[in-house]
Amino acid sequence: MSKNLCFNRFFVHKAGSKTLLINELGRWLPLSKQEWSAVQKKKPNPGLLKKLESSGMVFSKKGKEQLVRDYRAHYKHLFHPVSLHIVNPTNRCNHRCAYCYSNSQALASNKEGIDMDAKTAKKVIDFIWQTPSNHFVIEFQGGEPLANFPAIEAMVAYASKKKPRKQVHWRLVSNLSLMDRTIAAFLKKNNVVDICTSLDGPKQLHDKNRPLNKSSSYERTVYWANALQKEFGFKQVGALCTVTKHSLPFAEQIVDEYLRQGMHDITAISLRKIGRAKQNWPKIGYSPKQFFLFWKQMVEYCISLNRRGQRISEQTAALMLRKISSPESIFHTCYSKPCGAALMQCSYQPDGSIFTCDEGKSEPLFKIGSINQTYKEVFSSPNALNMVALSSSLGLACNNCKWTGFCKFCPVMAFAEQGSLIPLLSGLFECRLKKLQFPYLFEKLFSKDAKILVNWSKKAPIA
Repeated sequence: MSKNLCFNRFFVHKAGSKTLLINELGRWLPLSKQEWSAVQKKKPNPGLLKKLESSGMVFSKKGKEQLVRDYRAHYKHLFHPVSLHIVNPTNRCNHRCAYCYSNSQALASNKEGIDMDAKTAKKVIDFIWQTPSNHFVIEFQGGEPLANFPAIEAMVAYASKKKPRKQVHWRLVSNLSLMDRTIAAFLKKNNVVDICTSLDGPKQLHDKNRPLNKSSSYERTVYWANALQKEFGFKQVGALCTVTKHSLPFAEQIVDEYLRQGMHDITAISLRKIGRAKQNWPKIGYSPKQFFLFWKQMVEYCISLNRRGQRISEQTAALMLRKISSPESIFHTCYSKPCGAALMQCSYQPDGSIFTCDEGKSEPLFKIGSINQTYKEVFSSPNALNMVALSSSLGLACNNCKWTGFCKFCPVMAFAEQGSLIPLLSGLFECRLKKLQFPYLFEKLFSKDAKILVNWSKKAPIA
């Protein structure tokens, strides 16, 4: 048996006293010193061989059967239609966030094509209805989507009368500063009750990151985040925390702010070097290590609160742990390979043009079509298929990295940072960051905090 034993390709990582074998599908197996020695000599005992087979590390009959199952699970998202349709009713916004990757225009702007008209709004719905799926998400973004609320009203009303009937999960991503009781009542009545906003921390920090003319964006956000839940009965009101250079000293205070607002999940988002963030990078940017140390402090603080009985989780860690826990696709655009751009997600602009993803809308290169084409023409277009091919990372150094089974490659970020779709990976922000985050999370999985992290991963959002 030992002479004919054939191993699948795997990578080796040391985690404490354990040696981890990690394959390219994200399966991993911790080995003792003795077990690792047996693997190196190709002389596993029956018990170890069984573990190697069940983790897809060897090409025995059982091992190959497991690998086939893992491949099917890992790439399952390739066989599903787009499930997240992001619609931008306007490119106007009343905030002037220094990190805006949409490069939104001022609220008073009257540029041609900056707002979606009623005719285009209905054509967007007609286009989405061509999807073979009966279940999908339509998410309103911007700019600030409430700056063109009539387009949202038109789409929701038109969709309610469309045939055949399809199950739409409506979502609104808004800074909430233009929310009022009439809008809130309409959203509640029409089941647009999944709301996501931005909360970058305590008042002074939030207002610095997200300036709103001469008033406080924090006060508007916090007021409506609470009012939507307490007065209107919305149950899904969450927030994202974008981290700038100004945020770095306040990891624990940001977590405390979320708890003060009754939010028990926090997602620390690193800056995307596109749009206005790229222009303002010297003022707001940081290195991957600086962000990692901030994020690590936030995760450690959340863990310490959990130990004291306070429920709070950091969702970037939770999603990464979800990837680590199973080779199965989690149907999340930014945690899949190929990524979900033009596969699981696309973005519709006010003029009806269609882009690969929310981040891709900032660069004409990532346009894949328009609502005047058929669904098939758009998602089988050269630009759409090229995005899928590029984000598979085949041929890139990604495939020789130990974290390839858990990580992903984003062509949009690569192009933004280096002006190339085939970048020098070692220079990419995301690549350098993940090489710090994954070892840290594996270290925690072999610590006394493992149970807390496993619970986080089970509750991680995957759509």
